[in-house]
Amino acid sequence: MSEQLELLTENPLHWTSVSFTTPEVLKKEIKPFVLLALKELEGCPDSRTANLMNADKFSAVRAVVRHVTRLRSATNTPWNPRDMQTFLEGLRFSPECASELCNLLCTDEIYEHIPKHLRVKPGVVNLQWKIDVSLSQSNINSSVADEQKSKEIMHRDTKVILILTLTNDETRIYRLSISKFHELRYVIASALKSMIVLEKRKCMRRN
Repeated sequence: MSEQLELLTENPLHWTSVSFTTPEVLKKEIKPFVLLALKELEGCPDSRTANLMNADKFSAVRAVVRHVTRLRSATNTPWNPRDMQTFLEGLRFSPECASELCNLLCTDEIYEHIPKHLRVKPGVVNLQWKIDVSLSQSNINSSVADEQKSKEIMHRDTKVILILTLTNDETRIYRLSISKFHELRYVIASALKSMIVLEKRKCMRRN
């Protein structure tokens, strides 16, 4: 398997729902769907998108366009038509639809007007956190709780506030319960472990 094909097919479970719809897509629908999906990525959505009768088929093509566009921006390397054709046929597009979509997605000109912050998902450049116990202390005082009850209230009502600064200059603020905070820690640890495994794969090595 080539590096590009390995990258395109990295997450097969992501395409399970898409693959149910792709066999129904017609060749004549491919180009209009791609153009509508590109307009969305460019920040100029077409009003016709909201009124499509075959919205499921458009959603399937749009998911492919978004995936391919973001990877194209991240790797900064033109797509190999053979790899792209194999990827699309693996998603159960008919051969003629896969060929039509492949020709469009392997044309570099279609990516020229895609804003960078839309092509690549924003990353985190800064993370701050703090503990908010104001609600738990208020509830403890109002209920005149004993020691055991106070511990339960502290665990239940204490919030962890996360402040994230993203690469697109946005700031996101999240309030999490202690249990949700630990759940987040577990998810991040699992993601980091997966990244370490992924970095060892051949397709991620740069010469």
